[in-house]
Parts: sequence; C-alpha cells; structure tokens
Amino acid sequence: MKRLILTLFFCIRLFGQSPFSTEMDSLIHRGIDQTFFCQFDSALNSFKELTDAYPDHMVGYFYQAATLQTKMMDYETDLWEVEFYRLMNRSLELGEKQLDLGSDDPWIHFYMGSAYSYRGFYQAKSGSIIKGFFSAKKGLRYLKKVLELDSTLYDAHMGLGSYEYWSSSYLSWLPWIRDKRKEGIEKVRLSIEQGTFSYWVGLNNFAWIEYDRENYDKALSIFQTGLDQYPNSRFFIWGIADCYFKLEQWEKAVDVYEELLLQILNGEVNNGYNEGEIRKKLFLANFELKKFEESYRYCKAILDRKVDKKIERRLKEHRQLAEEYRMLCLEKLGRVYRR
Repeated sequence: MKRLILTLFFCIRLFGQSPFSTEMDSLIHRGIDQTFFCQFDSALNSFKELTDAYPDHMVGYFYQAATLQTKMMDYETDLWEVEFYRLMNRSLELGEKQLDLGSDDPWIHFYMGSAYSYRGFYQAKSGSIIKGFFSAKKGLRYLKKVLELDSTLYDAHMGLGSYEYWSSSYLSWLPWIRDKRKEGIEKVRLSIEQGTFSYWVGLNNFAWIEYDRENYDKALSIFQTGLDQYPNSRFFIWGIADCYFKLEQWEKAVDVYEELLLQILNGEVNNGYNEGEIRKKLFLANFELKKFEESYRYCKAILDRKVDKKIERRLKEHRQLAEEYRMLCLEKLGRVYRR
C-alpha cells in the first residue's frame, strides 16, 4: 500500500533527550508537519536548514531523503530518485563514520535503521523486492540495537512493529517470513501508548493495519482523527475515501474521491496514475448509485487520458475495466454516445 511510507517517516520524531538544540528540535517538528500537509518543498527547505546546521551529522540528509521519497510516493513518480539515493547514501555514509569512531549513541543507530528501512522500502516498490527486503532487514538490526542501548526509546518499536506486520502480510510467500502480525500490532500499540512522539504516526499506521484487517469502520474513525489534526492532508483523505468505498457508502465515497481528485488535478505533478485510480473508484461508485451518466463520464475520462508508456502499463486494468463499465452504462442509459 503506497501510503504506508508515512508509517516509517513520521515515527522519526524526537524522543528522549534530543542531541540537538531546541531550535533544531522545532525545525524537525516543523518539517514533519509540513510533510503531513503535503507541503514537500517547504519541508525540504526546513530539513536543508538542519543539514546546514549539522553538516557532519546524518540527520539532515536523512530527513531530506525521506521527504523526497514521501513526495514520490504521493505523486506516484520516480522524478527525484537520483537525488533521493544521493541524500540517503550520504546519510548512511556519515552514520557509518560515526559508528566506526566508536559511537554508541542510540540516535545514530536509530537513524541508520530508519535509513536502511527507507531504502529497502523504495527498492521493493521499484520492483527489487528481494533486494529491498534485505535492506530493510539490515535496518531492523540497528533498530533492535537502539533498544539494547536504551530500552525506554519506545518509538523504535514503531519501525519494528510495522516491519513485522506488513512483511507478514505482503511477503508471506518468502520461505523465511513467519507470520508475526500479532507481534507487530502489539509493538505499534506500545509505541503509540508510551512513545514520546509516535502518537499521530501510530494512529496513521494503525488505521492502515485495521484497513488491511478489513475493520473498515475502525480504520475510518482513526483516519478521521488524523484529518481533524491535519486538514486537507491527502494521506488521511485517501484512507477515508477507501474506507467509505469498502463499506459501500457510495455517496460519501464519491464526495471524498472528488475532493481528492481536485487536489490531484491541481497538484505539482500529475502523471495520470493517481487520477486514473480515483476515476476508477468514481465510476464504480456512481454505477452502484445508478448514476450511469456520471459513471460513463468517469469511464470516458480514463479512456481518453493520454499518459506515458510506463503509466499506460500500470493503468492497463483500469482502462479495461473502464471500457467494460462504459458499455454497461450505455446499456443502462439505452442510448449510444459517441466515443
């Protein structure tokens, strides 16, 4: 699920005794909130200030890379992939340097674990599933080390629990993956209850877990809580729309998807994929509502949308389904529309 990137990024709040100044702490919080609001360029500027203040520390490079990855996930693009790898590799290089000098700072281990997890997540999404798995696995070793150094850093449980649940759900076909969803859920809950800054990301993560478990009413309530805190955040609007769709609350689903579509159409980048995904849900929901003209309109919009070859492949099933429903709408309407 593409929006799970938030379960990695936003748990990296400040916990325990920060190694930075109060001003830098505030800067990190600001950048994370800006990312929640999908204000990615503003977040990058905030984290660039962090890099400028601590040029030999991995933290600023990590946050910039994490923001770029979140931006790519939100827009369904790889436009900033080269810069993402440059920043993440620089972050890992500086972290390794600190560890080679004998540092036992749990923060360094925390950011190392998060960086490898992020790189693994991106590799897996890009098609290198096995390579991504091993990168993420390496990250887990660092996160476990965090708890060995300081067992009170409960926020580290977020990354560990997220990995256990989602790898069990989506990588169960690998022979060495055991079902640890129950343990993963408990770790996520622990980070929410006792972590210093894990509350909002924990709720976001837990909402997607409940969605995955088909507890859509519960997931919906959690997503709404997040949206109340971060109005107009696409990360919560997607969840709300998908829950309404699964609950077959078609009118509400249409309202939220149309709001989301407007954001996508007016966004910085629109390669057609998110647009196609939303329009698919809209023609299906409108068909269930017997609004056949509206359903037809969304079908035709998908079929008429010009996209590049890569997105064309990803939208192949969307177009096939749109053509099927276009014909069904014409049958229901009892008249022929010109293509």
